Amino acid sequence: MSRLHIAARLGLIVVGAIILVQLLSVAIYLVEQRGRGEPSGFAALLAQVAALAEAIDRVPRDDRDLVLRAATTARFKPVVRQDVPPNPLHGRFLGSAEQRLRALSGVPAERLVALSFVNVRDGQQVARLRDLVTSRLQAVIELAGGGYLVIETAGELSLRLLGIPVGLLAGILGFVVALAALLAVRHETRPLSELTVAIERFGAAMETMPVSERGAPDVRALIRAVNAMQANIAELLRSRTLVLGAISHDLRTYVTRLRLRLELLPESVQRDKATVDLDDMQSLMDDALAFVRASFAGPSAETVDLARVARTEYEARKGACAALTLTCEDPALLIRGSAAGMARVVANLVNNAILYGGAADISLYAETDVIELLVEDRGPGIPVDERTRVFDPFYRLETSRSRGSGGAGLGLTIVRQVVESNGGTVAIEDRPGGGTRVRVRLPRERSQ
Repeated sequence: MSRLHIAARLGLIVVGAIILVQLLSVAIYLVEQRGRGEPSGFAALLAQVAALAEAIDRVPRDDRDLVLRAATTARFKPVVRQDVPPNPLHGRFLGSAEQRLRALSGVPAERLVALSFVNVRDGQQVARLRDLVTSRLQAVIELAGGGYLVIETAGELSLRLLGIPVGLLAGILGFVVALAALLAVRHETRPLSELTVAIERFGAAMETMPVSERGAPDVRALIRAVNAMQANIAELLRSRTLVLGAISHDLRTYVTRLRLRLELLPESVQRDKATVDLDDMQSLMDDALAFVRASFAGPSAETVDLARVARTEYEARKGACAALTLTCEDPALLIRGSAAGMARVVANLVNNAILYGGAADISLYAETDVIELLVEDRGPGIPVDERTRVFDPFYRLETSRSRGSGGAGLGLTIVRQVVESNGGTVAIEDRPGGGTRVRVRLPRERSQ
């Protein structure tokens, strides 16, 4: 039940309520009939026949017509005849079932001249139990005071509407009402489904997706509030990243000036330290600009060979790092994305693995619709409760990624932005044997 959407839940509630009402109605009817002690169905009809025969036997002959008129209805027509009707039909209904029906009628067997059920459509005697609902009763009973009581029911024994038994028709109407209720529920909850898709898309890629305002007043108010929230958050993020990008861009000018002035100074320990500081500032600004570009990049229409990007990164670093491996059996693994963005993703993950884990094992695997990139290290690992926070901008783990040894804290943020903007996912796991494993999954692009 917890996995069902709101439309399915409401639909189950409606259908369950209708079924429960029908079950309660049947139960109440059965309890009421049992409480009254009255027969029902065919037994009630046969009991009525027996009661009418007994009543006519008890009244004077002159009053028989009065009793017959009192018992006559549109579907129950009794008459008294002085002779036996021609060709009375003796019941042959399912053998022993006929005897049970004779016993239910309460009429002595010697006086029950004829008792049968005849099909309304073809006039033939009923031979199957399921045909009783489409039959009419024919009964001939010898009266104690002389004559014969002849009873015929008009039409079918079960009440029908439009040719369908009323009970069956009620069930059909119940399911039609349930279907109409389901369609109405689906129509009313569709805006909520669209709102869910919009929020998920906005949360993954910070891409606004306004939802049309429709539905109930409270639903329209909710959609209006979410649309406004999307616009406000997007504008705040845009302003923040623009300011960050502008500051980083302008700082490059000052860093360049300082670097030129340092070149004019004589060599010294202080000059070397200042050069290192400028290199760190340059790295920080590069990360900040990359973060800004990734924030506004959005999905790319390019096709990139991720295997080639990984091999390029491996070739560039293998001379400086002995603990670097690459596993990729496929010659080409195509994905949809930016070549520069994917190169940044691989470079950041490999750099983190080498810097904080002492090694980097790069693996690429191809599935039917997904390309998987794994980058593993042999470091202390990342605590489970920190694996989401490390993707936040400027966040570092104090134990192993301090400001003295780490970068600006934007590497994994950029990785997540690039991957999610191209429909992928990134997650941090434990490496078997110790260390950290970063798993990146991206939709596979089929070659044309």
